[in-house]
Amino acid sequence: MTGPVPPDGQHVDRPGPEGSSGCFFVISCARSGSTSLARILGVARNGTCHVEPMPNLNVETRLALEGRLPDPEAVIAAQVEPRVLDGMRRDGIHGEKSVTYGPFVEILHRRLGARFIFLKRDGRDVVRSLIDWHNGMFGTIYRECGDPGTLSQRAFNAAAGLPIELDTSDFARPRPRPGEPAFEQWERYSRFEMCAYYWAQCNARYRAELQRIPRDAWRELDYTGVTAEQIIEVAGFCGLEGIDGETVRAALEQRINSLADRGADAGVARFPDWTQWDGGLRRSFDSIAGSTMQDLGYVDAPATRWRPREFGRTWLDHGADVAWFEWMYGSRREMHERAIAWIRSFDGTDQEIRSVADFGCGIAVGYADALADRRYAGFDLCPASTEWCRRHRRNPRHRYESVDFIADPIDERFDAVLSSGTIDNSYDIEAYIDAMLQASSRWIMVTCYRGWFPDLSEHRYGWNAKDGCFYNDVSAARVRAHLLRRGCRDIAVEPVRKSAGGSALETMIIARVGRTGT
Repeated sequence: MTGPVPPDGQHVDRPGPEGSSGCFFVISCARSGSTSLARILGVARNGTCHVEPMPNLNVETRLALEGRLPDPEAVIAAQVEPRVLDGMRRDGIHGEKSVTYGPFVEILHRRLGARFIFLKRDGRDVVRSLIDWHNGMFGTIYRECGDPGTLSQRAFNAAAGLPIELDTSDFARPRPRPGEPAFEQWERYSRFEMCAYYWAQCNARYRAELQRIPRDAWRELDYTGVTAEQIIEVAGFCGLEGIDGETVRAALEQRINSLADRGADAGVARFPDWTQWDGGLRRSFDSIAGSTMQDLGYVDAPATRWRPREFGRTWLDHGADVAWFEWMYGSRREMHERAIAWIRSFDGTDQEIRSVADFGCGIAVGYADALADRRYAGFDLCPASTEWCRRHRRNPRHRYESVDFIADPIDERFDAVLSSGTIDNSYDIEAYIDAMLQASSRWIMVTCYRGWFPDLSEHRYGWNAKDGCFYNDVSAARVRAHLLRRGCRDIAVEPVRKSAGGSALETMIIARVGRTGT
């Protein structure tokens, strides 16, 4: 085999010392699972994988990202190439995992014939993990942030013992440059926003750099729900042998490099999982990292970006359980009767409501009978519910369809679109309202069973994995503002009593669709 590339950068097809088998790099942003993957790959019998070997180019990476590194090729030749060549002589296949090699991908491939594993992880999980890592381990993630965080004693001691001017790991993290949208706002960013920026910038850079090398020289691996079979395939791509499924599964269960694995789990103030983020955190993350989430395939469509994979279990489990749906209707009978009375209040006027869509209809208890004299369409997530309606409710004016109307908006238009106590369990309150507005030619009416929350500035989401649905507290102020943005008129967002003489309140929303719809 030939040796390394000479200083002029001429490409060598088979670099490396005699008897070597090549090299690979695991590249990712921090907290994406790269240490876990490196340790798994490192047990191969014909190679190894090192975790952040020194020098790890912290300073050089930041300079390269900002266009201030005069000769990136010379940096690789002097600081990385010698140890890679030595590793190939010694181990056969030499691997490294790094979170700072983004600007050097093309050079590493050209000089060393390197292969790459681009490791990605859902940005929402990475941001949460980064903040937990900051609070529980080191206290040094974006040290310029105005809020120091809720640090454990371990994290406080670690930050106190590392002067900022010596913290090359934090220096390596990207910052916005003049002209970027985030530049003027950076000093006011929360750590949450800074971490979202970090994830988005790192992954966008990796994707761009990988396009500069042949497609057969790299693999993409999603560590969000990764399987042993996927890791074994990646090991084969790197030429590694002796890694079996049982070993991989055991390593994944160990949660390598988690706070618990590092002995820093106790007493750490945990940042909430993304399924518990309020509307403000959702909007902040979307504005910074939303486009990268789509580019990496974590978002199929903007309307469904907050839908967990297990969403809908509670309705699918109940299916066509007539007793359950009748109990649901009875528990809020007066609210349902109020909605029906509102529809009928237009009868005999030029605004008469002759067509109604019901979002989250279940088996249409109450509504199928009360609205028998007009066109009615029930839409529900559960196929068993709508199939039951098609078999047992034979009104030719009525029809029923199983659909996630947020993901697949209804093309048909109705005089009024109703939703009774389902938006409280939805994965995106404002996307739910938008779906209703799109299906309506005149009115929407929504009731929120969980209560009246006039003091909430943001919608409060609460995911329940067992039920497979959210339990949301709807912000009256946020709903009103959203309807105004959508051009609605005659908006009423009000508290109503769930039952006569009772003290429990619900939220009722009524709005006339604007001339331009949504």
